Amino acid sequence: MVDVPLDKFLNLFKKRVDIPDSNQYVELEVEQREKPVAKVHVKYYTVGKYEDSSPVLNDIRSGYTLSFLKVKDLREKGGIDELKRVITKLKRSADAAEAQIVGVDEDYVLVVPDFVKVEKGEVLESTIPK
Repeated sequence: MVDVPLDKFLNLFKKRVDIPDSNQYVELEVEQREKPVAKVHVKYYTVGKYEDSSPVLNDIRSGYTLSFLKVKDLREKGGIDELKRVITKLKRSADAAEAQIVGVDEDYVLVVPDFVKVEKGEVLESTIPK
């Protein structure tokens, strides 16, 4: 260990600091940085027609987005065939990106990146009144 006087130590930071008494503590200013950008995004989509699935494909390719899709309107208006067409389109992109598609309910689909593990378990009774 090397003993260095406090004023020489402060000169290392190339900032002049006046110290009235060498036995006191000195407060140094630290640069404030911006908040870090989120690494994983969660997005909610309502898919009412085949064309509405295009933004989801971009999210699948990015690899850092959890996409929650409401497909109820598509199933009701477009029919089962249109729903299958959208799911097939999403499945192709998900397979290429090693993502996972999970049916949450008959009205919802969840698309998650490869580093997220979705486990299906027992459905618990909701305490929220309907």
